[in-house]
Amino acid sequence: MKKQVNELIPNFKPFIPRESIDNVIKTLKTAWIGGDGPRVKQFEAEIAKIIKNKNVLAVNSGTSALQLALRLAGVRNGEVVSTPMTCFATNAAILVEGATPVWADINPETGNIDPADIVKKITKKTKAIMVVHWGGAPAEIDYIGKIASNYNLPVIEDAAQALGSEYTGSPIGSHSDFVTFSFQAIKIINTVDGGLLATKKKSHAKRGKILRWYGIDREERKWKKPFSFWEYSITEIGYKAQMTDVSAAIGLGQLPYLKSHLIHRRKLAKIYEEALKNAKTLKAQKILPKAKSNYWIFTVLCDNKNTKLNLWKKLNKIGVRAEEAHRRNDIYPVFAKYKKDDLPGVTNFDDNHIIIPVGHWVSEQQAGQIAEILASFKH
Repeated sequence: MKKQVNELIPNFKPFIPRESIDNVIKTLKTAWIGGDGPRVKQFEAEIAKIIKNKNVLAVNSGTSALQLALRLAGVRNGEVVSTPMTCFATNAAILVEGATPVWADINPETGNIDPADIVKKITKKTKAIMVVHWGGAPAEIDYIGKIASNYNLPVIEDAAQALGSEYTGSPIGSHSDFVTFSFQAIKIINTVDGGLLATKKKSHAKRGKILRWYGIDREERKWKKPFSFWEYSITEIGYKAQMTDVSAAIGLGQLPYLKSHLIHRRKLAKIYEEALKNAKTLKAQKILPKAKSNYWIFTVLCDNKNTKLNLWKKLNKIGVRAEEAHRRNDIYPVFAKYKKDDLPGVTNFDDNHIIIPVGHWVSEQQAGQIAEILASFKH
């Protein structure tokens, strides 16, 4: 693998097949390019099949999906137990919806929230539990679901990175009260930007559909007399969050490739995992026995910061970008006024994780060369 100047193999790269481009052109020639049109409905139907959940709402971003979920969960003026080891969007949505994030620790081997620490953080003010699937690797959602049931709390899964992942043999999107997905540009399936909310209850999906377009129930509007288009019964304020038909057209062109993307990513991940089995200072992110990851990213855990830096240098030399995926959210000034507990799992993972390329743009030969670095790495 020859290094090219200023051109490293990246960890993220958009996938736009010819089908997506053709779909967009066809859509632009129709009378409907905006929100909640026929292509959005088709996209929702296809995702519903993939996640085995009919209660789905396509929106304009994964963040909007999170905000809808939090709104439906009724978290305002309460607390949400969450992980700081995630994309900023996860916890920003909690603030925007008028709630307080309460930080729970993570398992430093998986990168996912620690169910035992969730229990410690639940108070009378707790309104929901937020779960993130780091890099597409599912958290312990069966255990977390039992905890939530004991305290009569809803579970919100931030599955922004986890389309195609599975837990206990069922697809992510079919387990919890609320599950949100992202179709942002660098996700496995993208709509350039977009998201989706899946709910366990049909009633939540119905209310969410109204909230995603200002609070207007478009299915109940009256057409019985002239000039009646805007005669809506608006009972609560919503958002401008619907997905457009143009975005849905892009996603529809990509969905036939999802299966092959998952096969390829899992094949590359296996190459890396085999290389890391005998490494003394490196190891792969732990995937739970009940889980099947989509490997949106591949996370390597180093034994210390020096090891991390040296691995970065060695991969950089052969033209491979190694980097951090996210930074712990509780260090950001916007969260400064909220209690910052000692979170040893978060500290360990935040300091020592590094990600390596695992997408459709990485060949098996390139993965093999990366694996050679991992297998022979000494310090």
